[in-house]
Amino acid sequence: MKKQYFFALGLMMAGLTASAQNQVINGGFEDWTDANPVNFTEQGTSPIYNDNLTKETTPSLVHSGTNSVRQTSQETTQYVEYSNLIPVTPGHSYTLSYWYLDNSPNARTRTWTTWLDSANSSGGALAEPQVNGNAANPHTVQTLQDENYSSDSPNWVFKTMTQTAPATAAKVRVQIRTYRQAAGQSGGFIYYDDISFTDNTAGVNENTINSLKMFPNPLNGDVLTILTESDAPKAVAIFDVLGKQVINTVTSNDTVNVANLTSGVYMVKITQEGKTATKKLVVQ
Repeated sequence: MKKQYFFALGLMMAGLTASAQNQVINGGFEDWTDANPVNFTEQGTSPIYNDNLTKETTPSLVHSGTNSVRQTSQETTQYVEYSNLIPVTPGHSYTLSYWYLDNSPNARTRTWTTWLDSANSSGGALAEPQVNGNAANPHTVQTLQDENYSSDSPNWVFKTMTQTAPATAAKVRVQIRTYRQAAGQSGGFIYYDDISFTDNTAGVNENTINSLKMFPNPLNGDVLTILTESDAPKAVAIFDVLGKQVINTVTSNDTVNVANLTSGVYMVKITQEGKTATKKLVVQ
């Protein structure tokens, strides 16, 4: 089950180094209270925030574990929003990732997450951020959003965005939106699973190998480059989210062939001259 998988991954990473922790609790939608997932509660009187949600258990409509969440598109925009504002550290790199399934001609989705300053202490509904001419929320520092809508596909799609928290950011509001396809074209379904928001700077990026650099990250290609100040060979082990080792190799030319990796989040353990470091890798 999903909880057991992530527990196993936590144990595996404890043996490697401090792990970057997912700050979206119940992002896999395994725990529910009545009609809503835990930590994804309805807000206000208008059917917008975490409304029109359904627990989905059909295996083909669940990315991992037992459940996903299904949101039905309406004529008005619907939000899947984590109910808690997440504290952040300015200057740290953060990654938002999740899986979605859009195979409906009457629905579409995109990311709509925002950094907020310290003046915004409420977890409730906020004004729209300044994007494409919308009215500004004065507490919005910067956006972590996607201008492009999803396209219909029979396959689950992995979405990931990495950004450095702005200098005045104090919190982040994690939100994904479900839209009608067009006026009069609503009632379609979008499925979501495995929402994650992690601090890439804390824990896994702390290392004992001098001048260690790993790029590109996120990765959209077949070659991962790992640089250090030493020319000595590097042992590279890569683990998936279940803790399974998927690559184990030694490189002397600073590159690792990762063509066989599918989209997802991985942990990369690098050993050189008796020193070890662990980094998180996002494959798009």
